[in-house]
Amino acid sequence: MAQPKAQDVDVKLAQGINTCVLLDGYPAFAEFIARDRDAAIYRKFERLSARNLLYQQSELHDLERQLDCMDQQEAKDIDDQEARNAAADWTHFSTDTSRQAQSRRDLQGKIKLKLKEYPEQLDEALVLESQVLSLNLPGQHTLEDLRRWFKHKEVPVLFGRDENLFLNERDLVALAPVDSDRLNVFLKNYFGYFFKEKAQDILPRSEGLYYVPERRIQYAGLVVSTFLSAVLLIGAIVCLLPLSGRSTGLRVGVIVIFTCLFAAVVGLLTNARRAEIFASTAAYAAVLVVFISNFNSK
Repeated sequence: MAQPKAQDVDVKLAQGINTCVLLDGYPAFAEFIARDRDAAIYRKFERLSARNLLYQQSELHDLERQLDCMDQQEAKDIDDQEARNAAADWTHFSTDTSRQAQSRRDLQGKIKLKLKEYPEQLDEALVLESQVLSLNLPGQHTLEDLRRWFKHKEVPVLFGRDENLFLNERDLVALAPVDSDRLNVFLKNYFGYFFKEKAQDILPRSEGLYYVPERRIQYAGLVVSTFLSAVLLIGAIVCLLPLSGRSTGLRVGVIVIFTCLFAAVVGLLTNARRAEIFASTAAYAAVLVVFISNFNSK
């Protein structure tokens, strides 16, 4: 009897992994996130990070208070020669065997250790915090889809405290880059069904959900933006041609209407900055004015 090849065994194992039924809980949740990178949404735990820094700060503050109390107590004992020597002579401070001197050295050792730990932990915390803050908030529709899958038919995929894991929107971040192009977001939110990808196998809890490839949305956005640009330019020329012999006020009115439409399209459907909107609108209006001037001069 022929033995199966190792490659065939690996293929069968891989097919078995892809078609196996996953239990609700962490296995199904991890598979759901792995299939759609937009679902990689996690908690930031900003409140815990802030409290951790506050605790470290208070710990150093308390050590500072203890040192100040020692200094004030020794300052009152003007006749205490040992304290005066310890305050001015390092050799005396480091070799004094009295209980008070030992307490001061122990406190100074704690302060030295905490001062070494605090900047390191603070720098690390600040770097991590800046990295977290640079991440984007999840999109509203993406978060709603995740919540709907997470609590399918009011049954959460994780139980216990994790049932309310995604309630606080302000404490969530999306690891995947969020497409901020307004036109792409509009197409995905309202026309995403027409760009969905046919799923080969459906995860449990996924009824009513579908996957929209980002490349399709970007391609559709490119087509729509190109079409709108052509329509606004060609449409303006077509409308202005019959008005060559009409009054100047009518032609200026048409130019104003098309210029406002162009500015609205650029401002609402793109992420152009204000300066870019002004520049592109001025260039568009200048093209129409030059067209009318050249046409009338002939």
